[in-house]
Amino acid sequence: MTTATAVKTMSDYNYLYDAEINVLGSIMLDKTLMDECVLSPESFSPDWDNGKIFEVLRYAYKKFSDQPDPFYLPLLAQHWGKKLEKIGGISKITEIQRSVPRTNGMFKHYQQIVNADHVQREMIAASELIATGRLTLQDVKARLEELEEIQSRTSVKEGPLNLSDLLERHTAMIIKRSQHSGGVTGRKSCSTEYNSMSKGHQNGDFIVVGARPSVGKSAYLVNEAYASSEDGSTSFIVSGEDGAFNMLERMIGSVGRVKISHMKSGQMTESDWERYSKAADLIGERKIFIDDSPSPTIEHIWRTVRRMVKLHPKMTLYIDYLQHLRSEKSFTSEREMYKYISYQLKQIARTLMIPVICLAAVGRSVDQRQDKRPMMSDIRDCGNIESDADIVIFLYRDDYYNADSARRGLIDLIIAKGRNIGTGTITMVFDKPFQAFLNITEDMKQKRREKGLSA
Repeated sequence: MTTATAVKTMSDYNYLYDAEINVLGSIMLDKTLMDECVLSPESFSPDWDNGKIFEVLRYAYKKFSDQPDPFYLPLLAQHWGKKLEKIGGISKITEIQRSVPRTNGMFKHYQQIVNADHVQREMIAASELIATGRLTLQDVKARLEELEEIQSRTSVKEGPLNLSDLLERHTAMIIKRSQHSGGVTGRKSCSTEYNSMSKGHQNGDFIVVGARPSVGKSAYLVNEAYASSEDGSTSFIVSGEDGAFNMLERMIGSVGRVKISHMKSGQMTESDWERYSKAADLIGERKIFIDDSPSPTIEHIWRTVRRMVKLHPKMTLYIDYLQHLRSEKSFTSEREMYKYISYQLKQIARTLMIPVICLAAVGRSVDQRQDKRPMMSDIRDCGNIESDADIVIFLYRDDYYNADSARRGLIDLIIAKGRNIGTGTITMVFDKPFQAFLNITEDMKQKRREKGLSA
């Protein structure tokens, strides 16, 4: 988007420049602040080279992550050489580093100033493009919604809020919600009934999906990830359970109606290849990413998601699954570790304002009961899920325990906890050969009745 600059006084320029220098200097003094930073090179004013310096620091943080100090000046000079001279050289970086007190503690405040100025520049640029007819109102609106989400992440709360100050913003929020098609204000689920019940997966929500092994957790996740990316938003899958190709095959099977067994064996019919190609085209058009690092740490997830959200503000995080996560910290027990991890997942959702959907394995104790539908007590070994999660959904298939069940082919989404949405059970069709979760239509119900199955 074209960048424009608002009319500023010299005092405004000095204030903004100082804020940018403080952001850069704070990061150089404390490298962990790069993980907390929601800025991009474009966030910095085009009047100076601070954006280019930020780009160097961001690259150095990633490139030299194994070093005690990724911003060690000789290291930067050795890697970039004369290229650094274009942005002031080592002397400029040294000047920035020395200009920030080690006890500053104002990083979030200065980040907000830089971010707010960026949003203002973009809004002015958008207005100019609309006025000249070079951008449609719809395109600009989509961009401004992204900027609004970024701006909300750096908002500084100065003490308690007076509800009267929130009323105007709340009214605008309701009007904005009313403009969404079908009343879905969050990210779409693969279940239309769940969308109606919850209005979609909402920003800031931590959602846990539990089930016994092989019930269909991973299949549910890829169906959800595909559905939520329909409106152009990003789905990011962290899969410690399965490799990227296996997850992709599940999605192709679901989207294209290609049997997983045919892909696994390579024995694909001409019809299979046609459906495969159509599915590949559809998936390729969407913003779906996967990190299949084995046993990822929660700290690695924090770092990766922070970077992803800067590039893709409208994002949903999917994790497969909780018991495969680890931490770089030491704990006295696995329970304490999972308590820490579940809390951190909730903080990712709230801090970055994205939906976080995490799978969890349900313990064997459920198999010993006559009623084998999972309950909240079945995930108590998973840290503080009961209290941390906003929504807890259990997947249950009767044919998992009884192959001749009249309910074979059906899967229940048992919403055992639903902060703001309530509880209940949603039934879908699970077409296992294709790993597809399908909404039940009247035609499906009629065909099941004809086969003597429950509908």
